[in-house]
Amino acid sequence: MRAVDGLEALELVGSTQQGLVTAAQARTAGVSKMQVKRLADAGIVQHLLHGVYALPSAPGGPVQSVRAAWLATGSRPAGSRPLAVVSGESAAAVHRLGDLVPSVHEFSTAVRRQSARDDVRYRKRDLPAGDVTTVDGLPVTTVARTVADLAAAETDSGHLAAVVRDAYTSDEGASDALAAALGPAAKRFGVSDGDALLIGLLKAAGYRPDARTLGLAIPEARDAVVRAIEPHVRDVVAIALAARLRELVPDADAAALRRLAAEAPPPHAFGQEVQDAAVARLPGVLEAVARERLRADETAARRTGHGATDDRDRGGEAAAVAERQAPGRGEASRRRG
Repeated sequence: MRAVDGLEALELVGSTQQGLVTAAQARTAGVSKMQVKRLADAGIVQHLLHGVYALPSAPGGPVQSVRAAWLATGSRPAGSRPLAVVSGESAAAVHRLGDLVPSVHEFSTAVRRQSARDDVRYRKRDLPAGDVTTVDGLPVTTVARTVADLAAAETDSGHLAAVVRDAYTSDEGASDALAAALGPAAKRFGVSDGDALLIGLLKAAGYRPDARTLGLAIPEARDAVVRAIEPHVRDVVAIALAARLRELVPDADAAALRRLAAEAPPPHAFGQEVQDAAVARLPGVLEAVARERLRADETAARRTGHGATDDRDRGGEAAAVAERQAPGRGEASRRRG
């Protein structure tokens, strides 16, 4: 096999492993040990560990050493053998949490394993499926499980704070999950629970979200906020739904549509913050609310025998009301356009 053909075969294998291959995989692909050695001697591939090579397509960085160590364990992305799950500081490196540089790579396995290498440590434990995720083909403990493991391993507060900061700002960093992960270590840090430890570590890492955002890390505070805004959100949705139903079914009875949208009649006052949130997330809601109120006023006027203002004037008035209630919305709409 020509060198170029051998390299092409290796790249095909390494395409699912971030450009890394093992000697065993090379043999399976039809590339002999001698051919791999010649490629390494020529500087085309790089010998990382015993039996593990980096191809020209392999990205560098700290995760490469983790992946190489994982491949050296005999693990594969799929197979009948128990997977070695990247854990501890190595998992933090894969998730890019903090600034830990693992000198020993830790792997969790469901069966007991030992390694002759000083830079590899196995930890026998049967991880729940919910504690394992996949990052670029590597099975790794989730962000929350990684934080819990590092806290349990008595990682120093400075490094742990940096890990928690990055975990909190990641896509997987739900505050309740992180607080639960930190809970068992709270007493060691002299605080009452995981919520307090989460807030303390974020502050220690120099992360300064506003007080309201930080307060929402505490479940009780978050629940109180939800309870406070829930009635307003329900009212906004009910009114918008009634208005939309009327647009879709113009011949239907307006009162029946309103009863369908909400059991109680819509309120006539909304908090400014709720209005702003509605405008930001549901463009057109306030206009629909204004139109629905206009129809309700007209219906009431007809029932009492009083005339209504010209429809064109009332329509302009409704639009003005919506504009007053949502300052800056017109500008935002123009920007979106």
